[in-house]
This record gives sequence, structure tokens and C-alpha cells, in this order.
Amino acid sequence: MANKNHVRDEHAQPPTIDRRAMIGQTMGAAVVGAMLGGGADLGAAVATAVGQSAGATAGVSLPDGMRRIVTGHDAEGQSYVVSDQRITGGRTFPNFFKTTGDDAFGPGPEPEPRTLYPTDSPRLEPEVGGASFQFVTLPPTPPEAPLGWHRTETVDINILLGGELILVLDKEEITLHPGDAVIQRNTMHAWKNPTDAPVYWAAVLVPIRQRS
Repeated sequence: MANKNHVRDEHAQPPTIDRRAMIGQTMGAAVVGAMLGGGADLGAAVATAVGQSAGATAGVSLPDGMRRIVTGHDAEGQSYVVSDQRITGGRTFPNFFKTTGDDAFGPGPEPEPRTLYPTDSPRLEPEVGGASFQFVTLPPTPPEAPLGWHRTETVDINILLGGELILVLDKEEITLHPGDAVIQRNTMHAWKNPTDAPVYWAAVLVPIRQRS
């Protein structure tokens, strides 16, 4: 079980997004949602995005770079945060996170276990050699609701677009704000929404296993 008293947070609040950017953001969400068959849920998410434009968590603003959280396993196989830092860099395209055929988990602390744990959610995973790009909407999580713990044999790149989200790991919980990114590396985890409005983010899943 995760330690419910250990919640890490960054309190910097992004400024309100301007009208033109808000229109672009909501239209982009509508296009993605239409492709994924979002229907009524997408409509609610877009309406929430527009409503949040006057709030503290509306839109994505990164004047100080992007917060990057990388997950991994300890020696007992428990999921935790191996890195939580703000990536700035002066280049146009800073290297945010990169994997290779020889190192499908990507960079991490040394020595770090590189065991590939079996998936319990194969329906979420793309074919080996492929990738999956998803738009996720999570409604408010009731206090008594069970969490959707799961693990996939993938490296997942998650970028929070709107709202406040909590990443739950075996050993800790981390609060996320718009613009924060989570690199999930085959770790057991769950998500919960502590607010009274939907939370939405984009996720790219890349298989860790390679073609034989």
C-alpha cells in the first residue's frame, strides 16, 4: 500500500491561459476525443477546460522549464520516484527523456534493478515495435473508491494538461499540476483525482520488450 501521508507537491501555479490559446487547446482536445470516440465524456472535459480558464490550474505554462518525474523499482520491486526534477536547458529541443534499443528503460540511478515485470493490463498496451498515443479523462475520485492499480510492459510518457492529479505508487504519492510529466517505467501505479472536476492528460505508451 502507498503511504498516504507522503505527498510531494510543487505549489507554483501557472497563470491563466489567454482566450486564443484556450480555444486552440479545447479544439485540440475535441479532435483527439473524436478520434478516440470520447462522446459525452469529451464534451464534459472540454467544458471543464473552458471553465477552468479563469482558475489557477488552467492551461499549461512553463516559464521555468518542465517538471519531470521518473518512476522505477527498488530492490524489493516496489514502485517509487527515482527522479523528480525541473528540466530547463537553453536549447530549442532539450532532451527530456530518451530510451534506446539497448536500454529500453531509459536513464535511471545506478545500480537500479532492470527487471521487466509482467503486465496485468495487456489491453492498454501497443504491439511490440509500435506505440500508443492516448487522451485520458479522469473524473473526480470519491474518497471511498478503490484505486485502479495496474502495470504495463511499457515506458509511458504522461503530460498533465489540466486539473490536479495524484500519482500513487507503492511507496509514495505525488501531486501533479498542468505541465508536469511522468515517465512511468513498468511500475505498479494508480491515479486519483482529488478535485471536483475532471482531470485530463496525454499519454504515449512504448513497449519495453523488443522484437525477437
